[in-house]
Amino acid sequence: MLDPKLLQALAAVVENGGFDKAAKALFLTQSAVSQRIKQLEERLGQPVVTRTTPVDATPHGRRLIQHFRQLALMEAELMEALQVGDGLAGFSTLAVAVNADSLATWFLDAARPALEEMRLLLDIRVDDQEHTHELLRSGHVSGCVSSRRQTIQGGDSHYLGSMRYLCLATPSFIARHFAGGVDHNTLSAAPALLYDRKDSLHQVFLQQQLAFTLGFPALTLPSVQGFLDYAIAGLAYGLIPEGMAGPALDDGQLVDLTPGKYLDVPLYWHHWQMEAALARRLTSTIVEEGRRVLRQCPDSRLA
Repeated sequence: MLDPKLLQALAAVVENGGFDKAAKALFLTQSAVSQRIKQLEERLGQPVVTRTTPVDATPHGRRLIQHFRQLALMEAELMEALQVGDGLAGFSTLAVAVNADSLATWFLDAARPALEEMRLLLDIRVDDQEHTHELLRSGHVSGCVSSRRQTIQGGDSHYLGSMRYLCLATPSFIARHFAGGVDHNTLSAAPALLYDRKDSLHQVFLQQQLAFTLGFPALTLPSVQGFLDYAIAGLAYGLIPEGMAGPALDDGQLVDLTPGKYLDVPLYWHHWQMEAALARRLTSTIVEEGRRVLRQCPDSRLA
């Protein structure tokens, strides 16, 4: 049987991106952490981490981290069962990756039943829906919301639904920048909103719906609420989830710049096939709620 302390050291090194930070997190010396990784590699006869900056897990190392996280959850469940009713059992923490728009709209409500029923805490990592998949593959999280359909080896996925994005701006912004209509000239000159430099939704929308492939001025604003506020301030236009934009559309603060044209982004819940009961319950409630609140259109325009 593999020593859990060795697996803990591996997870800490990969999670923190290096031996020194892992040592601080585990309250050990860097030498002690290095020795544990060495012992694990000698036991397996192959490397479990890459000697790069930052340090990453090898394919075998990722499998070991997944195994370690599952062991930790199962041990927490066992302790809960052994201490029923005495209030001594602690919380279990499950790391998940979620895109910012899902986190700001439906995800927390979807996770609520599992959090209320079980002594479960979420360690939520926020990243673009195109990149959360990698956090699962690398062993940093146990589940993720992703726009990628393909499952990873040893994993499983469930279609949740699609999030619809509308291209919105204020009436005054449209009067200033799109008085002559939405065409290649106006799109090339009007400032657009991007969440961050990894955000490709705006470009995809312009290409797919408006056949626009040229460059355009854009600013980045990595805040979902700030994104909406900036658009309402009339300083730029952007793609905003319909669920967030509803009140601003209803009272006329924002207007659909391209009526009938939108972007449906399919979302999937990915997780490891072998899950502890806590993780299975979280999967169940996220899939159920996601399918209830998101648009059920598997033929999404981004699929």
